[in-house]
Amino acid sequence: MTALTTIPAPTPTPPPAAAARPHLVDVPTDYRPHVRGRRGEPHRFPAATYLCRSVAREERDVARASLDAVDRSASRRTGGLGAVVALLFAAALFVLATGRAETRSGVVTLAALGVLAVVTIVTLVGVLRSHEREHDVLAERVRMYDARLLELRPRR
Repeated sequence: MTALTTIPAPTPTPPPAAAARPHLVDVPTDYRPHVRGRRGEPHRFPAATYLCRSVAREERDVARASLDAVDRSASRRTGGLGAVVALLFAAALFVLATGRAETRSGVVTLAALGVLAVVTIVTLVGVLRSHEREHDVLAERVRMYDARLLELRPRR
């Protein structure tokens, strides 16, 4: 039987410093169909930001407005769910403080309040995670337009 020969794999070279620039793309897939809370507005396709600074500025302003709208709606949802958790906790404390937790209906009430609190907290975590993803996408879009404006800066 013959021995197999091996050829060492080439080691990858690090990318040049010029490759560290942000990836700038002006395509319709870069845009979401709607922002939560504003479903009635038409879908926006990106303008040709590579043509002039005013268009890139306008698109950056639209992206910032979308980012602000998403942040406001997420803070309202987070605040509402936090208030629900606080009310459920206060209700559980009330049941415990009044001594009703020693009866069968009190135990069932405490269990129901606990289940509702867990469901609300899981929902709160889901809202925070979806907001984080949405915020990252919109913040990246704003950074992309800022980078585009730097590229379009007039050379002197």
